[in-house]
Amino acid sequence: MRPLIRSISIIFFSLALSACSSLQIAYNYAPNYLAYKLNVYLNLTETQKSALDQELLKFVDWHTQLILPEYTQRLESWRDRVDSTRPYSASEVLEIQQQVEQALQVIGVQASAQLASIAVTLTPKQQERLRAQFESDNKDYADEYLKNPESEATRKNNHKRSIKRFEDWLGSLTRDQEKLLTDLSDKRAKVFVAWNDERTLRQQALLDTLEQQRGKEPQQAELVLAAYLSSLSNYREPTLAEQKVKLRQEWAEVTAQILNSLTSGQKTYLKKQLTGYAKDFASLTPKQLAQNSSESSRQR
Repeated sequence: MRPLIRSISIIFFSLALSACSSLQIAYNYAPNYLAYKLNVYLNLTETQKSALDQELLKFVDWHTQLILPEYTQRLESWRDRVDSTRPYSASEVLEIQQQVEQALQVIGVQASAQLASIAVTLTPKQQERLRAQFESDNKDYADEYLKNPESEATRKNNHKRSIKRFEDWLGSLTRDQEKLLTDLSDKRAKVFVAWNDERTLRQQALLDTLEQQRGKEPQQAELVLAAYLSSLSNYREPTLAEQKVKLRQEWAEVTAQILNSLTSGQKTYLKKQLTGYAKDFASLTPKQLAQNSSESSRQR
């Protein structure tokens, strides 16, 4: 699992980038799911649970009114781009990634504002519970992706993970497309351990941040939490920090090659996915919800 606070800030946007079968149901259930996950990780008090429920409702209201329309427009523009005869470039792929990261930063700032008042109330016992949960998650991750890193089983696990991310959007891949991804995965095998170290460093930074803000004023904690979330766009692990530009460029080049090799069936699949998510997001905006309610009332 991503560092806990980052999970809160990005889940609403990541719903658009997942393979969820019912976005509307998932979106409406997200506050309950987040409240449940936070309680698992922190064992919140009844007072904290009540405060969290209120803050999540405020967050959803803000996100629904101000952010969802932008998501709809963005997804529609990506869908229309699929029909263009202009080839994709690595720089265009990187630009799309930057758009996603900027959207996450906006959400992170708002999440910090909503959660600061709860973060300052976390006890040492709750923070130790969070540390233990991180350690458990890290062990599971290491067992699946880092255990015997030179083994064929681990190699295939990493291949499957890479391919699955693209299949969610494109459907079945061609052999050439799969080879592009598996070759990139093998090329990156040496930095997988570094990625795990980055994961641990981010978790520790979050734990340190929460400890430092315990008992402080929420206004101060809000600024510190926002700074932490903003820092996630950079790498803490030295090897990754040094190779950041190279790693992103390699990924962008492979992604561009795959997009330029889409079959007609894959283009149809991709446009269907993008259109579906765009419509789902549009249906969740207050204006559309009000319209749906009015139409239902007339039918009755």
